[in-house]
Amino acid sequence: MRKRPPEAMSVDRTGDVPLDFRNEPPGPTKTAPLRPIEVLRPRFFDRCPICGDPATTEEHVPPQRLGGTKMTRTCDRCNHGFGSLVEADLVDWFDGALTMPSFQSDAVRGKRQTSRLLMRWTPNGEFVLFPEGPSDPAVSEILAAGDVTLEVSPPDENRLRLALLKSMYLAVCIKAGIPEGEPADRVRAELLAVRNAKRRADVPVSAIARGLTVLRHWGDPITEESVVLAEVQQETVPILGVLLAGRVFVSLSSTGGEAVPAPAGRLAHRLQVGASVKGTVASIRPEPPRQGRRNRPG
Repeated sequence: MRKRPPEAMSVDRTGDVPLDFRNEPPGPTKTAPLRPIEVLRPRFFDRCPICGDPATTEEHVPPQRLGGTKMTRTCDRCNHGFGSLVEADLVDWFDGALTMPSFQSDAVRGKRQTSRLLMRWTPNGEFVLFPEGPSDPAVSEILAAGDVTLEVSPPDENRLRLALLKSMYLAVCIKAGIPEGEPADRVRAELLAVRNAKRRADVPVSAIARGLTVLRHWGDPITEESVVLAEVQQETVPILGVLLAGRVFVSLSSTGGEAVPAPAGRLAHRLQVGASVKGTVASIRPEPPRQGRRNRPG
């Protein structure tokens, strides 16, 4: 994560200037050609493709916060169980967000919190943390002190990949029907272990999810379709997968068995904060989502 003091921004500090924020990090990026194969249309089952119980609720694939639409049905427990356990991490990763931020300095006693922080960059590559909602009023006083400690929780990679595994598996079901035998049984077992977890900290590590190939498109959506069967070319190897909401590619196969690092947990950073920058926010890409929808099903 790159952090630069606000004073490095090349803007006029004395006037009201347009500020433009985007969530694509600056610097070189690796690209992979993508070939769309087939747009998948909704397909509804009588039984839940994950657990086999009666399918009673419509499911967004991918989650609605990523741009998914109602593509199939699952049982109520599978629909709701993934929202706060793993899909919240996927949404934070997709939004470029850090959660549960707290600020501290010698100027104010104790830690003070804000809403989620969106990581954004200006066109000239300067790093910006953009509060999504209300903040403790004392945060401004802390920032004015200049020497600040920031603690945040980044998205957990294991959990966000499990959320993508769920979307990928449901896409396979939509395309070809509910699969039987191996490896589908192993995928369902890992998804059920997630659904049955008591809390986010209890979500088990998934070698299958960690072995998926996941690619992110930073520009405008490649397509407006929720789920597209597609193929990407990585080096000399074609990889078959699904393009979710025109922005995230997930492979249909997994390398599996890879070493899994321990969860990052809370991160603490020392920030040197310069003078404030006044301006009109011209754009924030992608636009921050509306509040109050973080843990809704599907």
